[in-house]
Amino acid sequence: MKIAIAQLNFHIGNFELNESKIIDSINKAKKANSDIIIFSELAISGYPPRDFLEFEDFIEKCHKSIEVIAKECVEIAAVIGAPSINPNIKGKNLFNSAFFLAEGKIKSIINKTLLPTYDVFDEYRYFEPNSEFKVIEYFGKKLAITICEDLWNISDDPMYTVNPMDELTKQNPDFIINIAASPFHYKQREARIDILKKNIEKYQIPLFYSNHVGAQTELLFDGGSMAINTSGEIFEMNYFEEDFRVFDTEQFSTMYSGNNNETPIIERIHDALVMGIRNYFHKLGFNKAILGLSGGIDSAVVLVLAERALGKENVKALLLPS
Repeated sequence: MKIAIAQLNFHIGNFELNESKIIDSINKAKKANSDIIIFSELAISGYPPRDFLEFEDFIEKCHKSIEVIAKECVEIAAVIGAPSINPNIKGKNLFNSAFFLAEGKIKSIINKTLLPTYDVFDEYRYFEPNSEFKVIEYFGKKLAITICEDLWNISDDPMYTVNPMDELTKQNPDFIINIAASPFHYKQREARIDILKKNIEKYQIPLFYSNHVGAQTELLFDGGSMAINTSGEIFEMNYFEEDFRVFDTEQFSTMYSGNNNETPIIERIHDALVMGIRNYFHKLGFNKAILGLSGGIDSAVVLVLAERALGKENVKALLLPS
């Protein structure tokens, strides 16, 4: 089985753009003879959609996009994040879901169990937690599909009373798929790898992880999607940019690229800031900046970051000494 991961920079509420990027990646995966392609958490809407989730027309547009994309999923399956409507009267109106698309239609919907409501996250405000656990069978393989936080409750002092993978492993899955929107901080790469490796060590199941990349106002997503085999060997995708990779599960046990993204912390911070500035301008339709410089080191750093994000021809500096 060949599994593709599409690490994309989505624009919150720009359904036409997001839909186009997703379909382009599906076609790319088809040309590579992939069986499944994996996208990130809430890919259809962009993450985090926050109070847009309160508007019915926003949810309707999400589902229209899913239906359009599903029609492209012929001779390939896709796992893609989007909000779904809770059919029960009780509870929140929505689930944070992973749609499994195949044969030109929606084949199954998997809902997120563990909803982070701390730090920059406020998911329980909008979503109902999942209480049913099922694996997806496709091409003779069983897929344990999880969403971001669902894999993070594996510490010695767990935050939640349930661990979704403990339930899913009762059905003997062949692969773990985790779609995520995990924001950047300068030590997040190590924390993320540690959590994913702990899942590998406990369950002895290969894992495919697709993360969001790009800036959403003040939130930065660094990408770093990856595949990990049962030996704990990692193949990392690029950081701070879109990427696309195809993994052949028949060769997965011998696949190993090493920890090829061990960059210095200051370099990560630099790359995150440049990406954040570039994305902020691009998504708001700006392309030029005017900076007032005091002559101090702080404004000099801002000038360098702006030049690297926007290009020197798009940055004008005015010296305003105090």
